[in-house]
Parts: sequence; C-alpha cells; structure tokens
Amino acid sequence: MAWKSWSSKVSDDHRTSSEDSTEFAAADHLGASRQRLSWRDLLARYGLLLVFAGVILLFKLLRWEIFLTKNYITSVLFLSSSFVPLILLGIALTFVLAMGDFDLSFGSMMGLAGGTAVALMVNYSQPVWVAILATFGVAVGVGLVNGILISYVGASSFVITLAGLVGLKGIEQLWTNNRPITIPVTNQDGTGEFIYGDSAFYVGLGRNVELWNLGRPVIIAFFIAIAAWVLMDKTEVGRYMYAIGGNKEAARLAGIPVARIRALGFLLVALIAALVGILNTGQLAGTRLNLGDAFLLDAYAAVFLGAAVFRPGQFSIPGTIVGALFLRVIDVGLQAMQIRNAWINIAKAGILIIGVLISQIMLRRR
Repeated sequence: MAWKSWSSKVSDDHRTSSEDSTEFAAADHLGASRQRLSWRDLLARYGLLLVFAGVILLFKLLRWEIFLTKNYITSVLFLSSSFVPLILLGIALTFVLAMGDFDLSFGSMMGLAGGTAVALMVNYSQPVWVAILATFGVAVGVGLVNGILISYVGASSFVITLAGLVGLKGIEQLWTNNRPITIPVTNQDGTGEFIYGDSAFYVGLGRNVELWNLGRPVIIAFFIAIAAWVLMDKTEVGRYMYAIGGNKEAARLAGIPVARIRALGFLLVALIAALVGILNTGQLAGTRLNLGDAFLLDAYAAVFLGAAVFRPGQFSIPGTIVGALFLRVIDVGLQAMQIRNAWINIAKAGILIIGVLISQIMLRRR
C-alpha cells in the first residue's frame, strides 16, 4: 500500500511537472510569436520611414554642402509652387480615397479656379474679394455636382470625375480665351519690388513671410494639414469616412449618412483644389494653361505611398504628408545631383511601387 501510495504521488508530481513544462513552453512560444508579430507590425508601419531616412542620409552625404541646408529647405524643398499643390491636393484626395472613391477632376479644378480669379481681376476689373468669393463659389458648385451625381444618383466616381477633368479644362479655356493672363504691375518701388495695385493682396498670398522665409502658401498648407488630421482622426465625420471605405452597405445599415458624407468628400476636394489654384496664381502673379495637370499623378502617388506607412493599407493624413515629403525629397535630391527629369520620374514610380508592395506583403503576413 505504501509502495502504491508513493508511486501514485510520484506519478502525480510527474504529471504536474509535465503540465507546468507544457504551459511554460506554450507561454514561451506565444511570447515569441507575439514578438515576431510585433516586429512585422513595426516593419509594416515604419519600414518606409526607415527607407525615407536612408534616402535623406544618402543625399546629404552626396551633396553635403547644399542638401537640407536652411536656405535649401526654405527655397527648394518647401517651394510654394511645387510643395504646396502636392501636399494639399494629396490631403484632398485622402478624403475620397478613404471612402473607396476616386477624383480625377481636381487638377482641372485647380486650373479653373486660378483662371477664374485672375480673369475676374484683370479682364473684368473686379475687386480681389469678389474674385476669391466667386472662385470658391465655382468650387462649391463643382463639388456639389460631383457629390450628388456620385453619392445620390449612384454614378461611377471614376467616370464622373474623368468627365470633370475634361469639361472643367474646357471651361477654363473658354473663360481665359485659351491664353495665359498676367496680373499687371502698376509701379515699382525704390527696392525694385513690383507693386500690383488693387491685386497686391492676391499676389501677396503667394509670397514669402518673415517666419523662416517660408512662403505664405506653405504656412497655410501646414494649418490645413493639421485641420484635416483632426477631421479624419478625431471627429465622427472622419470615423464615418473610414467606415464607408470599409463597407458602404454595412455603414448604411449602421445608420451612417453614407451619401451625405461621400458628397462632403467631393466638396472638400473641390474647395481645396480651388485654394491651391488661388495660392499658385498669386505666387505666379498670373495664370497659365493646364496649371494643375502636373500634379495629378504626383498627388495620387503621395497618397498611395502614404498608405504604406503608419496604417499599412489604409489612407491617412499623416501618411499622405510623409508620402508628399518623400516624393519632394526624391525630386529635389536628384535635381541637386543634376539627374535628368526622365530619371527622376522613373525613380518616383519605382519608390511608389516598392512602398505599395511592402505594405501589401506585411498585411498578408499579419
């Protein structure tokens, strides 16, 4: 009996020890698995930032004397006529892309807005405030037409905004007589600066300020970027946009006003594109034909590149800002190395493809 009791006790102790060992092994395996998932998650979220930092370091080593110096940052990297349209149009696109829609008309809207404002001031002698209000009125009309046809009628966002791309460009050509318009110089002060008379406020919108010698459009763009981030990440409207992008029907059944929110997205795109048109023509002191065409593909590239950082596979304002900065650094860095524009475009296309592939690969592994 004693032998049996002792054997039973040994057996129980062995069984308990085995169970404990199994539990510890399972815990270790789970911890290792979580660690692996954590590293994958970090790579998916911040891998592009590491590439970004590496690119900056490479350009700095190759062009130490000029790249990312204070003057280079303010006058080249944050050049109002290039950086501001890229980041603001990218932010505008983020609203509609987050909901699963497209907008191809924003470049033409930008050109029409600039043409409308300058034509009213120069050709029709209208005050600056009338020209600006009329321009935003046109943008509201375009945004509402796009939003209603797509959200309420059910038309394809791709087809409607593609028609807008062509149609708005035609309206701009009619409105400006298909030629550039220059804001006239009324005088020249003792320092050689041009004086634009009644249009001085409009032209001043695109000029530099004392704050780090940045252009006013750059400062305006930073404030809009903050406001857009708050809207998308901190408000109910932003949560609705992401819900619509996830599943429109589920969002509708959950009580979200899907049509209204989608229409709001297209309205925001038109308004921001109009603002960019005003800022760019102010900086140029006039308008030129097809003003927004150059930013169509770059704006989309910034948004899709941004979807490979922070929240892989999801469009976000912080991601778009990083994407725009990345593309701008590539652009000015290769220019500093005197690389041809053809190779700059090829490099940007390659970076976009790599960024999207990294995001998709990490999402599948997760």
